[in-house]
Amino acid sequence: MQTSQVSPSSPVSPPSPRPRRTERADLLLAGGAAVVAALCFLLVRASLIDDAYITLSYARNLAEEFHWGLTPFRTANSATSPLNVLVLGLAAFVVRDPVWGLGVVFVVLTALQALGLARLARRLDLSRGAAVAATALLLLSPLFLAIVGMEMTLALTLAVWATVAAAERRPVLFGALAALLVLTRVDLAVVPLVLLLATPGLLRRTHVVLGTALLVAAPWYVFSWVALGALVPDTLVIKTVSTGAWGPWDFANGWQLYLERYPAATVLAAIPALAGLLALVVWPFVRRRARWAGLGPVVALGAAGVLHAVAYSLLAPPPFHWYYAPSVGALTVTAAFLGAAAAARRPAPAADGSPAPARRRPVALLAAGVAAALLLVDAAFALQRGVPWEMTPITTNWATAEQYLAIGEDLRAEVGDDVVRSPGEIGTLAYACRCDIVDPFSDRGTLLPQIDQRQEEAGTVMRLLLRLNFANLDRPPAAEPDRALVYEGGRPDGDWPVTSAWRGSGSFSLVAP
Repeated sequence: MQTSQVSPSSPVSPPSPRPRRTERADLLLAGGAAVVAALCFLLVRASLIDDAYITLSYARNLAEEFHWGLTPFRTANSATSPLNVLVLGLAAFVVRDPVWGLGVVFVVLTALQALGLARLARRLDLSRGAAVAATALLLLSPLFLAIVGMEMTLALTLAVWATVAAAERRPVLFGALAALLVLTRVDLAVVPLVLLLATPGLLRRTHVVLGTALLVAAPWYVFSWVALGALVPDTLVIKTVSTGAWGPWDFANGWQLYLERYPAATVLAAIPALAGLLALVVWPFVRRRARWAGLGPVVALGAAGVLHAVAYSLLAPPPFHWYYAPSVGALTVTAAFLGAAAAARRPAPAADGSPAPARRRPVALLAAGVAAALLLVDAAFALQRGVPWEMTPITTNWATAEQYLAIGEDLRAEVGDDVVRSPGEIGTLAYACRCDIVDPFSDRGTLLPQIDQRQEEAGTVMRLLLRLNFANLDRPPAAEPDRALVYEGGRPDGDWPVTSAWRGSGSFSLVAP
């Protein structure tokens, strides 16, 4: 009987779906990831960035007063990630503390992320080392440790499981995860879109995917459009109107600014992403070899990360460091999985032509060594900053979290029922003060001129979309501040002296508006 052989250059079929089960080793990986995540949270808990406290303020108001707003005094819609607020609000309600609730969510999401990566590795017949490497590189990345509390842990967990659903060709699960990604952040729609287009088994059932996504996402968007006056968060306007606010710096060249200000953290975060980008470049030339069979969903995830970065480069928003996280995260996973495929075992030829035990390729030892070295450097970098951190390794804040919290507590006693104008950074101050502190993030009336400006500057199609988005928007009058909190850089002689790796020394003072 004649047997057929597949040459290295022959097209190969992806692996058939494997049983959808969770193995004990997967659970052990998830448990280990949870333990490391808990230690990481203890490390960063005192250094959360200002925008993380915006989310925590929303979550606390939701948990304690069932109120959607940055402060208890005014309804707002400036939370970029509604799903992150809902998840953290639930955790705050259960734990009775928003920060520790964040810790619980961070640990659980990291464990789920590791579980999804382990399942994806098994589905693609890769070593579990791919899941271990991806989990550890994401968890210990200076960029991701710098943005704990933002929506990116949730986003990457959902993206990983969307990739699993694509690999297993499960349209209902994929549609639900696609909706949750959009509810996490609207721009993350690029991830399920690319995965769908790259997966013929899902593409043939697009109607199921879209129907499921619509059912999952519609309740929130109907509520938001009717009750909050907009389909999408107001940060769409706030961030786009602020284009150019950073002078010559925008998303496309902002990495140069961070490389100049925070070289070690930027390089360590970029290395795995650049490796993933290199793997995507090589992929078209090796994709037909048997070793790479079935890796299309992982490649699609990396491609989605690239497209996200391209779209942001064209939109040119300010280069907030968490904007780079979707691309860096997706490419890091791609690097780990394609690296594991390159390092897979291959049979060693025997002299008589008989089957021989598989031997490990030299590239496997090299890949494992590089990953281990990078993780050791990541860990050393994190620990050398002190325990716990006073400030994250990448930040654009004007003061440390501890300083902001102290100022907020003083303001609570100082201003009473007065309305206070924000100095420009509001999250941590609002969280600690619980006072009526206002700016476009907390006061819809203050934001209305920016909404009108955005509509006037938009083209015909975008203007129509913006009018639809804000069709139910109330137009309350802007708050009239009784006091103003102002920041002066380079002058540490104000009411509250502060320091920052971003702006150096300065101070805040409470003055007449």
